[in-house]
Amino acid sequence: MKKDNSLMKTTLIGIICAVIIVAAVVILLKAGKSEKKTALEPLTKYTVGEDQDENVSKNETANKYLVFEDAEGEKYTLYGEDYMANLAEDRFIVVNGSSLSFFADGQEVHIADSVISCTISNDGGVVAFVVPTSNDKVYVGTLYIYNTVTGEAEKINENIFVSTTNSIQLSPSGDAVAYTANYDEEEYTYDCCIYKNGKEEVLGQNRDILALSDNADYVYYNIEDPDNYSSIFAVYTEKNGEVILSEAFYNRFYLNLDYSECVYYMGKESDETEALYISRDGSEGELYLENSDDLDISSLVSHVNSVLDVESF
Repeated sequence: MKKDNSLMKTTLIGIICAVIIVAAVVILLKAGKSEKKTALEPLTKYTVGEDQDENVSKNETANKYLVFEDAEGEKYTLYGEDYMANLAEDRFIVVNGSSLSFFADGQEVHIADSVISCTISNDGGVVAFVVPTSNDKVYVGTLYIYNTVTGEAEKINENIFVSTTNSIQLSPSGDAVAYTANYDEEEYTYDCCIYKNGKEEVLGQNRDILALSDNADYVYYNIEDPDNYSSIFAVYTEKNGEVILSEAFYNRFYLNLDYSECVYYMGKESDETEALYISRDGSEGELYLENSDDLDISSLVSHVNSVLDVESF
């Protein structure tokens, strides 16, 4: 007798269709999350000025204020000694003593106290900050990343080393953060770490990261020699590995928007005409301009690093 397979075929087709639908939904959800992370809604843009309370006695410390003013002239005055803006200048972190807050659209939100280092991503969606782990070593702390949209903070590492040269760095969208950890006071060594996708990776020792792109595809850093007090400028990519750009570097460089290109000075600033060199996609540096004065920096945005509002140099 011939078997009737119509029901089996119908069931199989239904299962395949269900799998396709579920896969499509997952892809759409991932795309939605990615879009939400990289394309934040534009908020009110502000210019920032400073003010100081002069109505105090000589024995008192004058309070410092930051005045945020929008295009219509509406002003918001906050206690603050310093601030940092995202590239669009519509999201800010404000430092008042050791207290850190986030300001946007006329609202200030307290983030943390006892902060010893902080930074904000280029899009303003993420803030990274460090608070001391103990009272014994104020330069060793715990690193957190704070989502300015959800208001949630995530602990990353409890053994962060902070100094004038060792600072935390965020990628433009904040999806990766770089820092130094595990400082050895006797050997003067420390680990250069990158945190992304929920995992920590060690790039190497005694490397001070100056900038890193989204997903840490491009990482720019100084290789420090504590014995000779010298720095070597380098870039790391998965394709090319570590590429030396300059044997004598003084942290003077420009980045394009996605950090895939870096224009830099080869040596220390002097009275003589200086040339500029460029590294593209993690490649070795090559001469870009004989005279650095010829570089158009009209779109320069002063942030954590000097970013030019260009897709490519």
